[in-house]
Amino acid sequence: MSNQLFNAKFIDLDAKTTTKEETIKYLASLITENLNDKDEYISAVMAREAMSTTGIGEGVAIPHGKSSGVRVPTVAFAKMSNPIDWESLDDEPANLIFLIAVPDGGNNDHLQILKMLAISLMDDDFKEELLKVETNEEAEKLLLERIVG
Repeated sequence: MSNQLFNAKFIDLDAKTTTKEETIKYLASLITENLNDKDEYISAVMAREAMSTTGIGEGVAIPHGKSSGVRVPTVAFAKMSNPIDWESLDDEPANLIFLIAVPDGGNNDHLQILKMLAISLMDDDFKEELLKVETNEEAEKLLLERIVG
């Protein structure tokens, strides 16, 4: 995985959106420079959400989409000012949202990214650190260290 996966520009530590769809659209707007077609990508994410929730529980959601609308694998991250109902497996609202964007194609980048995120997010200390970061740069550094390695 590349170091371009996370970038301070793709992070919002005080996101104000109030619905799942609004949050997905907002996070997609943060990564526009890595998208060829934002609407096509958002459609792919919404289609994936319709299949089953990406709210994995304990305040975390990892919406994702694979689309020709994506230029390079990218992850946007938002810490919500108010947690959002993400229809999570544990019925808890989500306050840490990771939006994964990967190009269409034969590779399994999205599965690798999902796996790395899910494993890291099982660590309560890591989640605590994420909740405490105060700048996008701190968040980027933490995510690169813990997820990309």
